[in-house]
Amino acid sequence: NKLRPPSNFRRNWYMFALGIPTAVYATYHVCKDHGGYFLLKEVLAKINEFCKEHISEPCYSIYQELFTRTGRIDVNDRKARIDTIESLKRMIRSWLDETFADMPEAEKIAMSNNMDISLIEELKEESIKHIYEINSVVRCSLIEMQFIKKELLNALVAMDELMGSNEINARLAAMTPAVILVIGIRKVFRFAFYALFKSGAPKQEIYASFRRTILDIERLLLMRDDPPPNPPSLSWGSTQNARSDMEADDVETNQKSRQTLTAADLGMLLLHIHECRTILWENRRRFDNDVLRNVSEDLAEIAGERGPVSVRQQLQILSRMSRTYKFMKVDYRTMMG
Repeated sequence: NKLRPPSNFRRNWYMFALGIPTAVYATYHVCKDHGGYFLLKEVLAKINEFCKEHISEPCYSIYQELFTRTGRIDVNDRKARIDTIESLKRMIRSWLDETFADMPEAEKIAMSNNMDISLIEELKEESIKHIYEINSVVRCSLIEMQFIKKELLNALVAMDELMGSNEINARLAAMTPAVILVIGIRKVFRFAFYALFKSGAPKQEIYASFRRTILDIERLLLMRDDPPPNPPSLSWGSTQNARSDMEADDVETNQKSRQTLTAADLGMLLLHIHECRTILWENRRRFDNDVLRNVSEDLAEIAGERGPVSVRQQLQILSRMSRTYKFMKVDYRTMMG
């Protein structure tokens, strides 16, 4: 019982000590005036409005523009713009026929088609000086109003075209707050769940645990890679020949041990490999399928399951793993931060 780890409540007492009173106070402060039903109703209304503005409407608009014939609904009435332009042309032509009867027909047609109101502006400027020409001023003003209406409708059409060309970008930008909110909530809940129940360790912690096990394997192999021979015996006398024979046997054994591991070292190596495989299996969602397959194959080669390997080959496999896999590389900036 003494060696048993403390419970989750004892390990995370500070979260309960701060979270529970804060939640109780916030709930009481919000519900004391209108009650819990009003709070729930307001929360649901806000969530519904947020989802409608940042999820459902942008998604439906993108679908409508990409996969339907109707596309985006224009703000401006394009038919009204065409009718306004034709009406303005007829008004200018009628005014030219009455005011400048001697003007060539081709010039009248050109001015009416181009909707040129320069002559109307000049006549209005002269007519406004005399009160008895008020009818001419009113008519010129009505033509100018029609011209202004045409320009406003042209501006609306230009805005429609601009909005249509950037519709998807605008809708994606409208969805950005929802994406950021979902990612933030997911990270907060994962952190809180792990802090309370110690389940679902963070990715960086899993990678660090795997790297530590690989470090133990590399440390074991480095100590067994080409070790120096045993020191020569200093004894003299009748037993010198026997000792020389024993030393020759030790040299031969040492030469063999430089190439492969002993039974004890091999057992320790298999324990470390089993620990690596356990990490991979229990946290397989943290790794890609290709990475899982390649790392499992590398571990099998180190263990000798694909054929006999020397210590030097095992070290080369570890070096290849450190170069190949991204999670085997340490980010020193995060460690120092």
